[in-house]
Amino acid sequence: MRKLSLKMIISLGLFMSVIFISFPYNVFAMDEKVEIEKVEAFGNTVTITLNSKFDKFDFSDIVLKAYSSDWYSLDPQINQNLNVINKSMEINDENKTVLKYEVLEDIENNRIVTKPKEEKFDSIMEQIKIADNYVSWQMDNGGWDKAYGELHKMRKWNGIEPKNIHSGWKTPEGEPIGTIDNSATYSHIIEIAKVYQRTKNPIYKKSVENGLDFLFKLQYPSGGFSQVYPPRGNYSDYVTFNDNAMINALRMIEDVSKKNYPFNGDLISDEYAEKAKTSVSKGIDFILKSQIVSKGVLSAWCAQHDPTTYEPKGGRAYELPSISGSESVVILKFLIDREQTPEIKKAVDAAIKWFKENSVENTEYDKKPQDRISFKPKAGSRVWYRFYDLETNEPIFSDRDGIPKRNIDEIGDERRFGYTWAGKWPEKLINIMDSVGYYRNLVVAEVIGNNSKTQNGGRLEIGTIKSAEK
Repeated sequence: MRKLSLKMIISLGLFMSVIFISFPYNVFAMDEKVEIEKVEAFGNTVTITLNSKFDKFDFSDIVLKAYSSDWYSLDPQINQNLNVINKSMEINDENKTVLKYEVLEDIENNRIVTKPKEEKFDSIMEQIKIADNYVSWQMDNGGWDKAYGELHKMRKWNGIEPKNIHSGWKTPEGEPIGTIDNSATYSHIIEIAKVYQRTKNPIYKKSVENGLDFLFKLQYPSGGFSQVYPPRGNYSDYVTFNDNAMINALRMIEDVSKKNYPFNGDLISDEYAEKAKTSVSKGIDFILKSQIVSKGVLSAWCAQHDPTTYEPKGGRAYELPSISGSESVVILKFLIDREQTPEIKKAVDAAIKWFKENSVENTEYDKKPQDRISFKPKAGSRVWYRFYDLETNEPIFSDRDGIPKRNIDEIGDERRFGYTWAGKWPEKLINIMDSVGYYRNLVVAEVIGNNSKTQNGGRLEIGTIKSAEK
């Protein structure tokens, strides 16, 4: 191999120097990745830290937005623009650009504080008619019976027929029993409250207060809600997550506690608002304490729980004590749709993990299959069982005899094809948690332009979205 002389080495060095000087500086900075490093939102200020230094920055390159949907829609949309009233830029101690935005919106915990929109009626006379019908069916205990076919909406109580005409539920003394089953009571209260806001009729206000008193009586000291009041003497007396009864009642009571529409104005006194606040707090406490421990770790919830011991309980004969693949999803949505305290986040993370570990992969469920095969192979599809064994996480199927089976083929046709034994209930929730996270009203920064550039020529990538928590 030929050795390089000192003269040749010097000549080569000078040659490389010329090449280095001849090319634009940013050619050697092509690996620089310019991006949003962090977004922080609090008070009326949003701060964006970039990972690079900009001598100047075009603020039109970034727009501030927030998710507008709630967790119950499971449809996060970044379509609510924040109103920016002032902007400034500075360089921090790490030689990085920091953008500061002053906005009109109030922000707490990286989320904008939103006010519920008031509903507009097309016909006030029609709404008054429905409210009057509802009030007429209200029981002395403040609750309502479940009304199939919307009887309560269609006509007034005639003064003779029993107010529990549909369920027939009554105490041994003959007193009709009110319920939150089939959306009863809390849905009545909401509609009556809406009409009160337009009429200020004191009859409607009294009806709402009586309804709230009923719900407070329905709640056990532990925080769980029975399905009925007075007690019926069967599974209806358990704390009832089934058909989302307790969660839907809690959501309404939470609106009362915050005096959100339709419970704004002079409808709800401070006393009732405080009672409602306590009710929600106790309800959350029950949910956290009743989360089932399976195989030594937190899992999800049963459709019914004991109000004192928190233990999972059965419902109808074929609804055995178990971990629910259905009701647990609505409980999760309720927990996610609030401030993530360490206790709530622990419960949510554990339940999400449990759902991921107990899905039935590459499988599709057919409730009424012509070929009588309920579970079929399907690549990429996954389902969850309605009921899981408390100890083994194996599926549970049952006839009206209440005997648990591991295979759906072991139960008769009446229950096999007349009940939903599996579904995709948590799938969308899991996908959103993995991709977006806790998105309720979460502030995000979206890159919509790349006019700004660093000294090395680096630019932000259009379409990049960075949330205040990721």
